[in-house]
Amino acid sequence: MDNTKNVVGLIFFIIILLLFAVGGYFFMNYMLDDFSKESNDDNGITELREIRIDATKDYIYYENNEDILPEEHIEKQDVIINIKGFENINESLEQELATYDEEMLSIDEATIPEGEVCTNEANLYSFPYREYQDTVFGDYISLVINDFTYNCINGSRIENIKGYVIDKNTGELITEEELLSDFGITEEEILTQIRERLNDTQVLDEGTQVIDIDGTISDIQNGEYGTVKSLSISKTGELVINFIVKSNVINYNDSIELN
Repeated sequence: MDNTKNVVGLIFFIIILLLFAVGGYFFMNYMLDDFSKESNDDNGITELREIRIDATKDYIYYENNEDILPEEHIEKQDVIINIKGFENINESLEQELATYDEEMLSIDEATIPEGEVCTNEANLYSFPYREYQDTVFGDYISLVINDFTYNCINGSRIENIKGYVIDKNTGELITEEELLSDFGITEEEILTQIRERLNDTQVLDEGTQVIDIDGTISDIQNGEYGTVKSLSISKTGELVINFIVKSNVINYNDSIELN
């Protein structure tokens, strides 16, 4: 009987040890995932430090949401890059968005072309606005900012694309050169994949090609990152090129997962 109790006690003791081991593993890998790693070269110890400005919020978050044109699903919101060292960038983004309010033109103020009709709930003829795409995957934090102009006759037109890819471990901005090197992709390979995409999506309007393939390629090849193109990381960890497509109808934005 005593031997049975001893065996049972030993089994329970082993189970408790296993629970502690498994629990400790998950705590270290998941509960502490929001902290970046900082190496201490003096003693070989890896320390954890918080890179977020506000540790209670996501790395990228939004505030001051406001509907501009509900029927077109267009809204205004401030984006916050919640990472230490990005305070100046946040301020610049806020100032850029503030200027958009000054560029709004009401239908009453606009000169509408003869024969055209323009009506909407907000009584707006034209205005600029922004859309955001953010992802967090592995060691990467990505934010893509698309700037549009809206006209109640022609609709939305993409004007500018810029983005930020941030190292989640250090809180440092990763340059386009570093991203291309890390993923083993060249600028020439990007242009090849974009051309293939444009050829595959080309359409005709009364026998005329809608997409200006050569013009799009030229703009991307000669343009800078932060104007007509930007890099980001997808939700599956792939490098993505975001770019503006030139069209004889209206320019639009597209993106490709690079391989």
